[in-house]
Amino acid sequence: MTYYYKQEMGINAEVKSLHQQAEQAALDGKYQEALQLLDSALAKRPNVDGFLQDRQITAKAFNLMNQLNEAATSLKTGKLAAGDKTLQAVAKVLKEREEPVFAKVRTTLNNNKVTLAVLKVKQEIDSLTTVQALAEKLDTVSKLKGKEAEAVQKQIIDKLAGLSYKQAEQQVKKKDFTAALQTVDQGLSYAPENEKLTAYRERVLSERKAFEKAEAERIQLAEQQAAEEDLKNRTAAVSIVNVEAALDIYGDLYISGSMVNNATRPISSITVLVDIYGTDGSYLGQTYVDVYPSWLEVGEEGFFETYYYGVYQEAEVSVVNATWYLE
Repeated sequence: MTYYYKQEMGINAEVKSLHQQAEQAALDGKYQEALQLLDSALAKRPNVDGFLQDRQITAKAFNLMNQLNEAATSLKTGKLAAGDKTLQAVAKVLKEREEPVFAKVRTTLNNNKVTLAVLKVKQEIDSLTTVQALAEKLDTVSKLKGKEAEAVQKQIIDKLAGLSYKQAEQQVKKKDFTAALQTVDQGLSYAPENEKLTAYRERVLSERKAFEKAEAERIQLAEQQAAEEDLKNRTAAVSIVNVEAALDIYGDLYISGSMVNNATRPISSITVLVDIYGTDGSYLGQTYVDVYPSWLEVGEEGFFETYYYGVYQEAEVSVVNATWYLE
C-alpha cells in the first residue's frame, strides 16, 4: 500500500511539473512543445479535465499561429488579398479569446497587420507621381512600427527627394527660381539629410543670382537702347533721299524731293526746310515744304514739292531741317 501511494505521488508530481512546463511553453508561444508536454501529462492522468481543457485551448492557439504563418507566407509572396483574408479570420476568433495563452498569437497578428499595411503602401508607391500623394503615404507609414515600415518610409522619402529634384530642375529651366527653391525646400522638409537636394539648393541660388545679374544688365542695356532709339526717333527720324530744283520758263524754281522714315515708329505731319542758293553761292532764301502722305510707316518713303517764285536764275537747293510728330 505504501509503495502504491508513493508511486501515485510520484506520478502526480511528474504530471504537475509537465503541466507547469506546458503552461510556460504556451505563454512563450511554444505551442507545439506545450502540446507535447500536455500529451505526456494526459498519458499519465487521462481523466484530468483541466489538462484536457488546457490542451484544447493550446491547440486552438497553435492552429491560429499556423494560420498566421500561412498568412505571413502569402504576404511575402505578394498574395496580399489571401493574407489579408486569413488575418481577418484570425482576428475574428481572437476577439472571443481572452486567455493569456493567446498573447503571442495576438502579437503576431498585430505584426502581420503592420506588414500587410506596409506592403499595401509599397505596392502603391510606384504609381504615385506627385509629392503630395507620396507625402500622404509617408504620413500613413510613419504611424507604423517595425523594420519593414522603416524601409518603406525610407523608400518613400527617397522618391520624394527624387521627384522634388526633377520638378525643381524643370522650374529652373523656366527661370522660375522662387518656385524651384520652394520645391527643393519642401523636399528637404521630408529628406533633410539628402545630399543631392542640399547641393541642388545651392545651385538654384547660384543660378538665380547669375540670372538676376544678367537680367539687370539686360534691362540696363534695353533702357540704354530705348533711350538711343528715342533720341534717334526725335532727332534723326527723317533721311533725305534726294532733293533737286528746276527753273521753269516763268523764272520760278520748282523744288522736289523725297525722304524716308528711319524712325522705329510711324511719323506724321512732316515738314522740311529747304535753303536756296545761287550757282555763285549767294543766298537766295528758304521755304518750308510739307511731305506727303502725311503719315509714314517705318521705312516708308514720302515726297515733297513746291515752287519758289521769282528766282530768275538757276539755283541749288538743300534740306537743312525737318520736323515731325512721333506716333
